[in-house]
Amino acid sequence: MKRLLLIALGIVCYHVVTFAQEVKVEVRGIRSAKGAIMVMAQQDSESKPVYAMATAVKDTVTVVLKDVPWEKFLISLFHDENGNWELDKNEQGIPVEGYAREKCKKEPEASATVKVKMYYPVND
Repeated sequence: MKRLLLIALGIVCYHVVTFAQEVKVEVRGIRSAKGAIMVMAQQDSESKPVYAMATAVKDTVTVVLKDVPWEKFLISLFHDENGNWELDKNEQGIPVEGYAREKCKKEPEASATVKVKMYYPVND
């Protein structure tokens, strides 16, 4: 019985290690080097999200999400240009800071790289 429990535990650990890998998010189209790029991955609205951030760099920056346990997930990101930790919107509710969303799928035994273009709906 002990042997069976150890085998089952080993299989579970292997499965978690296999899928809990890093995901590199290459963010393109950043309009300024102000603030930070905030990134979140989540399998669905019920799952605990994985977060990461990087200092903004004009044009392109890579943000690394560590220990992403899902094969399929959604990446949401925004450019927090003023450093208030919120996606700012104008009076009509339209975002004034850049954002993007991307559905992703990764291979079980390889780290993933996702390329995302930042979208700025309102220009200064």
